[in-house]
Amino acid sequence: MWYISGPNLAQRAARHAWVGTGEEAVADAYARAGDEKYPLDVQDFLKLLRRKYGTLVRAWRFALDTDSGSELEFCEFVAAVRQMGAGQNARSLWFNLDVDQSGTLSLYDLDPIAAHALDKFRYLCTSRFGSIQAAFAGFLDLNKSGMIDLDEFVECMEGLGYEASVAQELFGFLRPRPGSRLLKSIDLEFLQKWEDAKQEKKEKAGTLHVGWVNRDPCAAVQYRQMAEKLAASGEAKADHKQRVSETPFTATALAIAKATAKAHAGMLPGCANQADDALVEGKRSGSKARVESPATASAIAKDKETIGCYAMRLASDNETQSSRFIQYLLDRFQSLAAAWDAMDPQYTGEVTKQGFPSVVVFKLGYCRNSEARRLFEALPKKDAHRFTWRDLGLTAEDWLEFSTKKSGRNCSNDWKRKRKELVMVQERLCRSIMIVRTRKALK
Repeated sequence: MWYISGPNLAQRAARHAWVGTGEEAVADAYARAGDEKYPLDVQDFLKLLRRKYGTLVRAWRFALDTDSGSELEFCEFVAAVRQMGAGQNARSLWFNLDVDQSGTLSLYDLDPIAAHALDKFRYLCTSRFGSIQAAFAGFLDLNKSGMIDLDEFVECMEGLGYEASVAQELFGFLRPRPGSRLLKSIDLEFLQKWEDAKQEKKEKAGTLHVGWVNRDPCAAVQYRQMAEKLAASGEAKADHKQRVSETPFTATALAIAKATAKAHAGMLPGCANQADDALVEGKRSGSKARVESPATASAIAKDKETIGCYAMRLASDNETQSSRFIQYLLDRFQSLAAAWDAMDPQYTGEVTKQGFPSVVVFKLGYCRNSEARRLFEALPKKDAHRFTWRDLGLTAEDWLEFSTKKSGRNCSNDWKRKRKELVMVQERLCRSIMIVRTRKALK
């Protein structure tokens, strides 16, 4: 990570964050609510990407992350910036983007709400259908035409628990061309590459032991000193004073210091409460800067999700949890049909998300309440809010066979009980007759 250190890098990055790069500013028509939290050179870079590619997601897919590896290294970033003809200094721009000094950039650093939406869609499709291609062929493309339009996509996404407005914004993230109303299987292949890249990264985690990193330990201090010096000297332009006052330079420097001390808590920088902040910024700015993806931001806040919670969640992680649960059911009940009969005694055919923990904890005794919630998310299911007997792996024939045997056992038990009652009645009747005869004989 040699690009982090160097003479005057922190000072130059702070100057570009405070007063810009000196290049011609991009029109504010390409600004969006929430951009004020970024340094000025990052704001200009985001507006440049929107001007050239329409959205940050499309800029990430077709200009920055061309190999769909889900992350960018420094050399790839510099080559992409030079290719698009951006006037920003690549090193200082990287310094202001890679706040936690992780050594890589992702879509979360540019558009965390869109990145969260794409990662959630990737995780749901791969965990329930095995792959993105299988999800497209078996779930989205029902008429087997090789493509789906917006209306079909919105209708299918209702099965995954998406609202219509959220599904429309997700369709906009996925489509390769602005205004296109059709999606093909090839348009979703980048998500499968994300899945493969994340799986490879997870497998390699812990195998590379880095004992020394070429990082300037004084970078955070130099960055903060330069920002305070520029603020005291009034070097910032008058039209940038309002925007600059809302930019947390000291928070950025503190984050760099924490990353240098390896005290980073694991959350993505600048992503906490991003959904709520974007909506608040939109209300403050009014018509000056519109909110990008408001429905998705509202859905994230409504579901109380943390942006980035799906970043490293893979379908392979669920295989262990779900397989252990299925094996437990087979060991205890000898069949999945008998297990489902214990899980659903009311014969409703489903277990809701709210009732699943009580079923697993009290009726099955499998795990604790918190683990039951994670198990519900890990189990493959067609509906995000309910778990059915088909999701358990049962077929109609298996359930019919079990029901027939159960009704036969019930009938047999009823006949045995009635026969026993009849024998007892006969015995009482015989005793009564014997008592009557004995009394007559005595008289």
